[in-house]
Amino acid sequence: MKVCSKCNQLLDNSCFSPSSGGKYLRPECRKCGYKLSKERKFLREKYGDPPTGYHCPICLKDEKKLKGTGGNASIWVIDHDHKNKKFRGHLCHNCNRGLGVFQDDIERIKRAIEYLNYE
Repeated sequence: MKVCSKCNQLLDNSCFSPSSGGKYLRPECRKCGYKLSKERKFLREKYGDPPTGYHCPICLKDEKKLKGTGGNASIWVIDHDHKNKKFRGHLCHNCNRGLGVFQDDIERIKRAIEYLNYE
């Protein structure tokens, strides 16, 4: 049994897909994964890729400096608010993962900044 990271339901392990590497189960159930996939597809079709010469608004790196950081995927990801589905912009994979780890929690990010500024 496992709790889905999106719908918070306790579900049987058979309700989860294996990770891309196959070593563990994905954090979201198949039903939520399908829903997320549809959201991402819609946003990608609507907003596409950023313009040539674009820089990630967080790390400030351009496509040339980011080459190879996204694996086989596009360099840019479509960032959106998972609560209201609103498009926020394009980010590089690393910055998108960073926000994901902090779960878009501004207070948590502020505490991380305070921690890094500690002397």
